[in-house]
Amino acid sequence: MKSLKAIKSVVVVFLLSFAALAAAHDKNYGDWKKIDVAPGNYQTTDGNGAIREIAPSCSGGPVCTLDAVTGLPSCREGNKQFSFYYKPGKEKEKLVVYFDGGGACWDSNTCVTGQQTPISAYVPEIKGDLITEGLIDVQNPQNPYRDWSIAVIPYCTGDIHWGSKDQNYVDFTGAVTGTPGGAVTIHHRGFDNFLYVRDWLMKRYAEGGKREEKDNDSIKKLLITGSSAGAYGAVFAYPHMKQAFPKAKGYLMADAGNGVVSDALLQQAVRTPDDHWGASANLVHVIPGVDGIFNLPADRFAQGFYSALAGYYPKDRFSQYSTLFDVIQALFYNISLNQNNIPAWAVITPQVYGAWSQQMVNNAFVTAANPNYRFYIASGCNHTILHFNDDFYNTQTTQDVSFLSWFKALTKDGEDGAYPDKWTNSFCVGCTIPPTPEAVGACLQRSFSR
Repeated sequence: MKSLKAIKSVVVVFLLSFAALAAAHDKNYGDWKKIDVAPGNYQTTDGNGAIREIAPSCSGGPVCTLDAVTGLPSCREGNKQFSFYYKPGKEKEKLVVYFDGGGACWDSNTCVTGQQTPISAYVPEIKGDLITEGLIDVQNPQNPYRDWSIAVIPYCTGDIHWGSKDQNYVDFTGAVTGTPGGAVTIHHRGFDNFLYVRDWLMKRYAEGGKREEKDNDSIKKLLITGSSAGAYGAVFAYPHMKQAFPKAKGYLMADAGNGVVSDALLQQAVRTPDDHWGASANLVHVIPGVDGIFNLPADRFAQGFYSALAGYYPKDRFSQYSTLFDVIQALFYNISLNQNNIPAWAVITPQVYGAWSQQMVNNAFVTAANPNYRFYIASGCNHTILHFNDDFYNTQTTQDVSFLSWFKALTKDGEDGAYPDKWTNSFCVGCTIPPTPEAVGACLQRSFSR
């Protein structure tokens, strides 16, 4: 295991637009099926075995554009329609559940006011079509999971897939409601959306009884994964999916969601009694330590969550991916530190960038004390790898193993029950010099092209 040298700093000052995060792409879905979820209330069960009512929905948050002449925002309510995608695989006993990303919001500035600026904090509705690259490119013979069944859960709720609550926020400017100080309701229903998909999958793969389609084989391998906000969704949903498919061997890979957050975000979003997302009710309480997880200090929060899961499921495998200077993760960390100072959101100081990177690495190394956890820290500043062909299929690397080989090894069985040699902690070589502003600009453009 390689030690991390001192991380130098770089100033990054950009005005960014998140509007392009979900640009439409015309693709041939092949066997992909889009499932639209009718608005309304549904009854299901969760990973605690509790019967509960859910209300699947996108956030309904403001979608704003700036007038090119006046510079004033024009806003509308976001489309609340939630949909998801499913592709049956040739290997029917193997299932991937993928959570997509797209920002986060937890107060009036990030959920309402910030949507009226060039640096809006989250995507409030599902836009465009399924982007079939990387893990979702099932036509690529290099994709180790192309023959698995895959469910894709889009993101549009601002709650990193954790929420089951409607929350009112203040429209300070009146651009959304027409009244300064008016109330805007955000439907933080990301966890409800997941529970709907979970219920749909359980019915599809049910042993006996009426099936929506005839998949007679039970799930033997279950890969839960996600990118950015979806990485957090994957971690949170993992025990609920394990309860749904208890016979399956489980695997987790969190892509570019390494848990470097501020205490202010945790306090407002998830800590009771004034939590805005309603996530506490969605924890699986039988796991030791989980009930107090949101009260951990911010610099121990991610480590605590992974260690709780790894300890409770010792036969399963847990993993994380990040670049060393992931600019989007650093950007959101900066927003969480400056939530009441919107002009500072796009100014990532050397201190903030360095602090984010060092904390991310510390989280990975500390969590690696769990024998069934591995990390992959790559060079550069790109954000996410699972839905970009450029890095996902790139086998040219200075690291001891390519990401594709490492990701494939995650779900492979080693000899005599041992972990595969290629599933190892991997840290980039000669990568600790921060990227230039030009390189950071390219990383930003790559992310915002989606």
